[in-house]
Amino acid sequence: MEKTVVYLIRHSEATPKINLKYIVNHDSAQIENEKNFLSVSGEKRAEELSKCTEMKNIDAVYSSSYVRALETAKYIALENNTIINVDERLNERKIGDMGDMEWKEFARLQTKKHDFKLVGGESLNQTKKRMVEAMKNILMFESGNRIAVISHATAITCLLSSWCEYGLNYDDQIILTYNEKTIVDGNYTAPQVFKITFDGMNVLDVECLDIIKSNE
Repeated sequence: MEKTVVYLIRHSEATPKINLKYIVNHDSAQIENEKNFLSVSGEKRAEELSKCTEMKNIDAVYSSSYVRALETAKYIALENNTIINVDERLNERKIGDMGDMEWKEFARLQTKKHDFKLVGGESLNQTKKRMVEAMKNILMFESGNRIAVISHATAITCLLSSWCEYGLNYDDQIILTYNEKTIVDGNYTAPQVFKITFDGMNVLDVECLDIIKSNE
């Protein structure tokens, strides 16, 4: 069977993050998060990414429904003369109502207890489940193709944990390794690209590619 190559991409640099804690209604916070768009430098980096060698001859582009993901995907789609397939299962993990909880404590609880979630939010296990389902569908329809999939840091981490060894650093940030290679070291650039090679549904290799430099 011909190998399938998936470029799993964290969106390019977005505008400054909103403080979700101070939006009273968590539904409003979710909408604000979904609408967050690319910064000027984020647009430039997304365009640069689309012109890199690895992004040539992409057969299909899939994206979450969030604005910053779609704005990243548009450059790759235009460069390869293809459409963007929007799949909400590729969306970022829903945070929910933080109430008086500090972000650091929320993140710590989620990384240590993968079923932990807030009211109106998702656990890491729930996020992983839908991301895995989305990837299986993509592989089924795109067998043998080169595919760009644009998503978000936490959602991507959840998916990569299906194939990588999971651990935490001293700051309780997630560390993922594959065949002794560091794939995620607790921090993401924007954009960030992971190259995953499949034989059918089986993973042959996972790489973290150093394509676009970012200070984020």
